[in-house]
Amino acid sequence: MGVVNRAQAKRMRSGGPDLISRLPDEILGSIISLLPTEQGARTQILSSRWRPLWRSAPLNLEPYGLASGINEDVVSRILTEHRGGARRFKAPPHILHGDPATLDRWLRSPVLNDLQELRLYFPPFALPMRTIPQSAMRVSSTLRIAHFSCCQFAVDAAHRLHFPNLQLLSLLSVSISDDCLHAVLASCLALDKFQLVYCYYISPKPLMPPSTLRFSSTLRVARFGHCQFPDAAALKVHFPNLQYLELRMVTVSERSLHAMLSSCPALNNLILTANFGFRKFMINSLKLKRVEMCFGRSDTEIELEELIVVNAPCLEILDQRGPYVANMHISIVSAPKLKILARLNDNTSRLELGTTVFEGRHAVRVATTMRSVKTRISTENVELHNSLDRNECLDFHLKKLRIRHYSGKRSHLAFARFFVLNASVLESLVLIIDPEMEESDSWIEKQRRKLQLEKRASIGCEIKFSSVGDSSYHSDIQDLSEPFE
Repeated sequence: MGVVNRAQAKRMRSGGPDLISRLPDEILGSIISLLPTEQGARTQILSSRWRPLWRSAPLNLEPYGLASGINEDVVSRILTEHRGGARRFKAPPHILHGDPATLDRWLRSPVLNDLQELRLYFPPFALPMRTIPQSAMRVSSTLRIAHFSCCQFAVDAAHRLHFPNLQLLSLLSVSISDDCLHAVLASCLALDKFQLVYCYYISPKPLMPPSTLRFSSTLRVARFGHCQFPDAAALKVHFPNLQYLELRMVTVSERSLHAMLSSCPALNNLILTANFGFRKFMINSLKLKRVEMCFGRSDTEIELEELIVVNAPCLEILDQRGPYVANMHISIVSAPKLKILARLNDNTSRLELGTTVFEGRHAVRVATTMRSVKTRISTENVELHNSLDRNECLDFHLKKLRIRHYSGKRSHLAFARFFVLNASVLESLVLIIDPEMEESDSWIEKQRRKLQLEKRASIGCEIKFSSVGDSSYHSDIQDLSEPFE
């Protein structure tokens, strides 16, 4: 870089030469293509140098809602006047609520000939469901990303579908025949991410076609929703490279669920939301690092009653919301790296952490093995920190603990005090209390004495009483980014 003299510096401070405008058209076009549609169009007013660039730059046409000011007429004019190609075309519901012929005309535009990303979000709950136009299939061979939402595929669409370069396919709240789905997936030779969620208002839930569960050895991310997994299909699952799996409102038997997970040897993230059909869920995975579970409730379907971590040497986060059923049993047999066990409530009738057992909905009792003899110890005098049989999770891994709805009553106090006295590497204990109690310094001080903080197993542990929770806890739980964006 050359030396800038005083005169040059003065000219630059006073609005001197525009260095960005000196860049080649190709680079400026790439910069414009990174901007939202409306902001890219506004670059035309910067100067005469910028005026022709937007109309020839790679087009990313994605209206962000009514506030963007981009309606059907604006989209039509852009596609008519644009001289360059297009990378991305996104049509949200407020654009697609009109005449289907308009969308068909857009998709036939030469601007979209080499389209790489297509997102069609039709108006939800519209009956009859809109059918994806045939013109959408003409760009299928160049697509890398395809999102289709709240729509149906024509019965005879199978022979026109060909996605050799597709890396992400999202079918959200769709209606699609088994033959058509099989044809779609058979043409996806490089698929990396796949989402299939059937329409929520279809009853009974559609059966997942067997071909869906064994079609791709390249798949790393998958989400399935609002469907049933037949045993015959689930037992033939083969996802050797799958790392992220999400099941949402899926009915699957215990046998099929375990068989499916055992066929995903590379799985490290598992999300289960409002699923039914199994009473016991056993985690036995060498690679799994994170499990998130949200328990559903049903008067007609089988609900989860027992959660057992048998062997999960890499598991760090087990976040289970619920359960809504009473007498829930949670057992952590072997999870030496477990850092977060989240959101237990009073419906958990039995919690086992290695050899340590908590029982009862309203009174916490602790059981431990001491020289092979099971001894029950009252909550008034928990002294497990002197036990000869230690717990690996408490001794080496448990660093953060958050207890909601802490009231200071006998069972709550005993539960919290157990971890104060026995968690050797605990860094943070957050007790979520009623806002009124947070104002009472005397009550908080009394609780601190009862917790026996002077005997804490971890000298550096921070004990906090709060009515708003701990933001660091939420960041740990929610740091998994959306995999289908």
